[in-house]
Amino acid sequence: MLRIPLTLRCGGSRPTFPVIGVLTIGMGMSSPMVHAQAQTEASVTARTLSITPELSVSQTLTDNGRLSSSDRQADLITRVSPTLHVRSNGGRIQGFVDYSLSGLIYAKSSASNTVQQSLNADVKAEAIENFAYLKATANISQQNISAFGIQSPDPSLRTANQTEVSTFTLEPYIKGRLANVASYDARLSYSATRSGNQTFGNSTRSGAGVRVGSDNSQARINWAVDASRETTGFSAGRETQSDLATGSLIFSPTPDLQLTARGGRESNTIASIDRQASNTYGLGLRWTPSPRTSVSIDRDQRFFGSSHSVSLLHRTARTAWAFSDLRNVSSDAFGASRGVPLTEFDLLFLTLTSRFPDPIQRAQQALIQLQALGINPGAIAQGGFLTDAVSLQRRQELSAALNGLRSNLILSAFKTETRRLDAISAVIDPLSAGTVIRQRGFSVALSHRLTPESTVNLITTQTRSTTSLTGATTNLLSVTSTWTSRLGERTHVSLGARHAVSDGDTAPYTESALIGTFLMNF
Repeated sequence: MLRIPLTLRCGGSRPTFPVIGVLTIGMGMSSPMVHAQAQTEASVTARTLSITPELSVSQTLTDNGRLSSSDRQADLITRVSPTLHVRSNGGRIQGFVDYSLSGLIYAKSSASNTVQQSLNADVKAEAIENFAYLKATANISQQNISAFGIQSPDPSLRTANQTEVSTFTLEPYIKGRLANVASYDARLSYSATRSGNQTFGNSTRSGAGVRVGSDNSQARINWAVDASRETTGFSAGRETQSDLATGSLIFSPTPDLQLTARGGRESNTIASIDRQASNTYGLGLRWTPSPRTSVSIDRDQRFFGSSHSVSLLHRTARTAWAFSDLRNVSSDAFGASRGVPLTEFDLLFLTLTSRFPDPIQRAQQALIQLQALGINPGAIAQGGFLTDAVSLQRRQELSAALNGLRSNLILSAFKTETRRLDAISAVIDPLSAGTVIRQRGFSVALSHRLTPESTVNLITTQTRSTTSLTGATTNLLSVTSTWTSRLGERTHVSLGARHAVSDGDTAPYTESALIGTFLMNF
């Protein structure tokens, strides 16, 4: 007898209810005990799995569809976007998938009609209980090729400086214990970045790593040994290889404080065609005084100088605060535009912890509030460009979310400095000839609930880029105001206006638009 609980959770503006069916394969009648067990399994699945499909149709009337200062042309752009949000917080598969497929229709230039994808996914599966696992992440989004080409305030306003970039990572691994003396973790990884740009912006990265160490949480002193190898290849650049081996001593004077000292040896072909080796050493701190506060600080001396990683996170009943500061190697074609940011969904999810203890209900409420703000749940900080060689980046981010009774506020700011680390590569990309690109920006999203059915919001974003080689700058400021109302239990409508100003030394323009959107949850 095989019983498979099937769970479907329908989204909407009201609390959602599971529809559970049981598929029985076999012969004979089931016993009351088996039937009760199936109901229990189905109930657990219902609490941990959320599937929310939706469909949105929007029209944008812009006065500058080409984003040009000299050849302005009005256009009416229609976007049809079916979207699927999946959240799993229990069982052998945990994680989330947000996927959208958008068809774009241009009234004035039908030759530009196209389809765009958007994906943000992070899933972990337990293949063999307490032993073998698989972690997968994926992202598809519209991104800038250069930090100094035309910057668009809306992916539907297409430019020659815009391309669709997809990245994915697969990481199978095993973990367990060695004779009750130590624990081990061994993993393989493969990741790839693909862009629509034929010149550069494509890379692959593969690696293997193993960690063996003590894991006695009651002991004040623990140890660990790590070894890894990584190979990176760029489509227009060259292939490099890095090896790293370190040993660590971990001291825990109190249960919520952990201090780490580490040292080791690394070698690579990044700074030279011939393999070069050097010593590496560093210190680390982990402090979790409460479930609402965590502090993580690491600093190491590496072959390129110092690297560091700082992460501060604190939440209250209605707020979440986060700060990160990362300086390290970036070894993929789109890494120059990514740090380790919290998404807008992550921030709101944290602020709702006290009000919605159940993770699935909390995730649903976060999606509803982001929907009212007109924010993509998987949106990360602004900025970015494509490269084709190993680079060195420092990225700082500060984010805050405030969740009031009728108003929500999300603030974020970032600052990056990126330069090429692989000086041997002769490929031409935005970091060629020793160029250092600095980017900074901010985003402010404010929403206020006018009535139980309607919300008004205001979103302001700005991104500024400068280059050390020529001193050129680009700056994009965009302000969008939107009114959103619920028409029914599963339908929303919004009306908005946007004004964007791009100035600096390259491609200046102004653009204004009216936007109408109809959204339906199923």
